[in-house]
Amino acid sequence: MAMGMGRKVMIRPMKVIKIATLVLAGTLIATAGTTLSQTPQGQFKLLNSSITVTLNPTGIAPLSALATFQTSIACSIQVRVLGNIEVSKLFEDNSTSHEIPILGLYPNRLNPVVLTLFTHHGTPEVYTLTIQTDPLPNYFPTIEINAATPSLMEPGMNLSAMTVSLGAKSSGYPIIFDRNGDIRWYLDLSAYGGLMAPFERIKDGNYIGGSGASVYEYDPVGRLIDQITLPGYNFHHEIRELPNGHLVCSVDKAGTQIITYKGTLQSQEDYIIEIDRTTKQIVNHWDMREILDVGRKDTLINSGDWFHNNGLWYSASDNCLIISGRVQGVVKVTWDNKVKWILSPHQDWGNAGWDGSGPPTAPYLLTAVDPNGNPYPDAVQRGDSGTDDFDWGWGQHNPHLLANGNLFFFDNGDFRYYLTDFPKYSRAAEFVVDDNAMTVRQVWQYGKERGPETWSRIISAVDPLPQTGNRLFCPGIVQTAQGTYAKVVEVTYPDKALVFDATIHFKNLLAPPNTAIADIVYRSHRISIYP
Repeated sequence: MAMGMGRKVMIRPMKVIKIATLVLAGTLIATAGTTLSQTPQGQFKLLNSSITVTLNPTGIAPLSALATFQTSIACSIQVRVLGNIEVSKLFEDNSTSHEIPILGLYPNRLNPVVLTLFTHHGTPEVYTLTIQTDPLPNYFPTIEINAATPSLMEPGMNLSAMTVSLGAKSSGYPIIFDRNGDIRWYLDLSAYGGLMAPFERIKDGNYIGGSGASVYEYDPVGRLIDQITLPGYNFHHEIRELPNGHLVCSVDKAGTQIITYKGTLQSQEDYIIEIDRTTKQIVNHWDMREILDVGRKDTLINSGDWFHNNGLWYSASDNCLIISGRVQGVVKVTWDNKVKWILSPHQDWGNAGWDGSGPPTAPYLLTAVDPNGNPYPDAVQRGDSGTDDFDWGWGQHNPHLLANGNLFFFDNGDFRYYLTDFPKYSRAAEFVVDDNAMTVRQVWQYGKERGPETWSRIISAVDPLPQTGNRLFCPGIVQTAQGTYAKVVEVTYPDKALVFDATIHFKNLLAPPNTAIADIVYRSHRISIYP
């Protein structure tokens, strides 16, 4: 796939080369690659230069373009990418110099794109461009739409933070695809290698992700807006933007150790930092070793990766963090790194501290209660069994606090009930946590009824959708005898009617033996393609 600056298409509205015009609603339309010789009845007074369209302006955004031009007076611009699912955006512009991002082009197609110039008075001027795009890389997945009811779906398209395995190397290729399964945007982040996580949109409309010792921020056409590099730290899994614009990030910190039954180990994925984006300095930190039991085996302990922090959420009501540790549970922690509660099966919780010399952790465990507020039997509390109304999270990911204060996360189901031959299903699960009574009650779940077809042992995501109230359930890698794939599933809430179901069929399965590299979708979200 070609890198660097893309092809350019020019419209020169005055100079005579070729005329290709037609009239639509009284407005003259110019087609890309053509020029207009005359301006009948004084039309086309706004455009004051050629329109230059640069496809893939950054070399990493093959389905995006920039249109640049000058106008004689300040005007607003509407861009429309035509197709089976149209993409449009109105740019309220007070300038005469315009740089308009064109997002949502179809791959391997001559895309018609309409630019309309508006002023407060007078007739809009309309220009139609055609932009030829290249095919998708042959190692990209195919996307199958199993169900779609547009009238009941959350508006927008699906952002999937995809990583592709090519031989012994994995590379980030976040994609956006529409409800027909057409990929309409992607970035080629292969220059970094490995997972770029979490790759999510932040408040300014840009995307953010971490790789190695750096946090990267990109705009929608792939321009690198900011890079924060902190030697001695490795960014992984999660970056969240706080209301004040700071970032909280899950990191490895060099030089941290724990003592467990395996001896003294270099610890991993148990440290969190807060970064001031203006100064690019660390202004706070949370060390899970200080407040949790590093020696708790629970379902597994992999070298020094005793906690495996894979998700963060900020609780604005009490200035706390909700922290997911894949192999330990979900923890609520104060701003000064004190435990408020632990949502986890009750087995084997000992003393905190990197060497186990800290205070007991068991008093912070939440008690699971039924819909009437009665505690479940001890077997449920310990995690040896579940009920129709309640189960703990097992290997969970991607915690959220909902608008009603409830906790919502993806329950992967790995080693459920401590079994090696455990039931194979994942869930989106919602809980009411009472901080004062120290209880937890399950109020909703989806996924158990889907069984192995949506069971994802690792990664994965959930999303509460703001306009419809629907829920997005996104297993990131499902491995079956029929193939390996990710899912994006949307159901209504609370009645669980299926309104969208997409299967992302991967082409690159596990790489050579003894590597853990495969195509995955780290998380998926429903977003508008334009911020």
